[in-house]
Amino acid sequence: MTKVRLFGGCLGFGFLLFALFSQAQVTTVQGKVTDSNSGDPIPFANLVFTGTTIGTTTDFDGNYLLKTSTKVDSLRVTYIGYKSKTKPIVNAKSQVVNFQLDEDIINLQEVVVLAGENPAWEVMRRVIKNKPENDKRKLIAYEYDTYTKVEIDVDNISDELREKKIMKKITMVLDSVDRIAGEDGKPILPLFISESISKIYYRDNPSLKKEFVEKTKINGLGVEDGTLIAQVIGSSFQEYNFYQNWLNIVSKEFVSPIADGWRLYYEYDLTDSLFIGNHYCYRLDFFPKSEQDLAFNGTLWVTKNGYAIKQLDVTVTRTANLNFIEKIKIQQELEPTTLGPWLPVKNRVLVDVGELTKTSAGMLAKFYTSNKNFVVNAPHSAKFYERSIEMAEDVRMYEDEKYWDTLRHEPLSLTEKNVIKMIDTLQNIPIVKTYVDLIKIAVNGYMKAGPLDIGPYIFTMAINDIEGLRLQSGFKTNIKFSNKWILGGQLGYGFVDEKFKYSAYVRNIISRKNWTTLTVRYRNDLARIGIEDEHLRIIPYFTWHSDGETLEEDIILMRRM
Repeated sequence: MTKVRLFGGCLGFGFLLFALFSQAQVTTVQGKVTDSNSGDPIPFANLVFTGTTIGTTTDFDGNYLLKTSTKVDSLRVTYIGYKSKTKPIVNAKSQVVNFQLDEDIINLQEVVVLAGENPAWEVMRRVIKNKPENDKRKLIAYEYDTYTKVEIDVDNISDELREKKIMKKITMVLDSVDRIAGEDGKPILPLFISESISKIYYRDNPSLKKEFVEKTKINGLGVEDGTLIAQVIGSSFQEYNFYQNWLNIVSKEFVSPIADGWRLYYEYDLTDSLFIGNHYCYRLDFFPKSEQDLAFNGTLWVTKNGYAIKQLDVTVTRTANLNFIEKIKIQQELEPTTLGPWLPVKNRVLVDVGELTKTSAGMLAKFYTSNKNFVVNAPHSAKFYERSIEMAEDVRMYEDEKYWDTLRHEPLSLTEKNVIKMIDTLQNIPIVKTYVDLIKIAVNGYMKAGPLDIGPYIFTMAINDIEGLRLQSGFKTNIKFSNKWILGGQLGYGFVDEKFKYSAYVRNIISRKNWTTLTVRYRNDLARIGIEDEHLRIIPYFTWHSDGETLEEDIILMRRM
């Protein structure tokens, strides 16, 4: 009996060792595939262990995870429009391997004519047939929560520009920090990165749209108040619907790859089929029949069930002859709604602006949105959409990073964290800080000093017949002091009449929605009625003249715009 138990125990122990040994032989590789020029993720790239058929594709954010118990020594990544790359890996280990891919500038399309019909055509015919059922325009209304991220960078800095005094200081920083795009990437100079949380509302018949911006946050050189930027670069900036026959991009009409007349403009290749999430999809690569056509190069992933666009990656190149634009790349991932039509859950747009001169630099503009919590066919009244863009009163009140971690649909990538870190570093370079301050003073007329704005500098010194030389200084509080109250005042002195002039005001912002303010102002100063800026903005309660002077006193004043 004892021998049997001992044998059984040894057998069990042997199985345990075998299981542990087998588990130890598994090779696990994960990482991210990015563009070496922009640092942006490359979704849908193909990764395969060299010499095997074991592979995977990157997700929309460029991430991948691959496992195998087969003995392997390297991993290869490929994607249309990029040069393939292979990296060594350690067998039977867990490791992180990131790839940065270079664009394949010479990307000649090869058309192979075979007997019979192109198999991609049958897929495309079914896509066109099902367009009305999959197009979001079938919905009478929809709304969703959206997270928007915008980044502006300078790239391709010329050698001549690097020799400029200010650029020498900046390039020292560029050379001392990690490259934004990764170990194989090109250095770029970030200008700013912004984030916003919004609610989007849309209804049809009549066609109305509204965006309510709940929170916004900006890190940028010389950019402190993101209110205007949040309105200009909201999520609607990247609203492209490829179910339309034509898409307006930088004031030109581009034909969609699934336009009704698709065969007139595009060549197609059915290159693969795979599962993307729970959807089995066909992969279609396409390119324009003629370089002169305003059309896209790219890839579509179309679902077998319903023939809807699941993912797309399209590019407009310099052959489209867009002024100073080297490239525009648009990527989308879509999901079906409860009623059938598909809505984009993620969008990414890259605009690459070329160098204006040989001694200048280029620019990268990146836009990203993530959408969730969709509600369909529950329209609001037409009055609800009167203001197309509306902002919460506390839109800029919360900039704590931990708080924003709870708002973001997904955390910032390492690249984006490096961008913010580099912007903070650049802002503290003395020469950059000086130039930024001078530009802000020139544009705004005020110099910021904590909760106070000192100025306006345009009126610091003046000469007239009554006062002779006049010197003046003033201030007003900013949002760091209060988001409800504004205090301000000015003090001037004329060297001929030897008199002080002064003014002071208190303003309360009652409502930002309809912009209603209540102001109390007192002023004792010279003025030219009908010309001075103050007279253009307010109506004085009473005015009288005495010895060539105009004295004004503005009692409680309500203004509504």
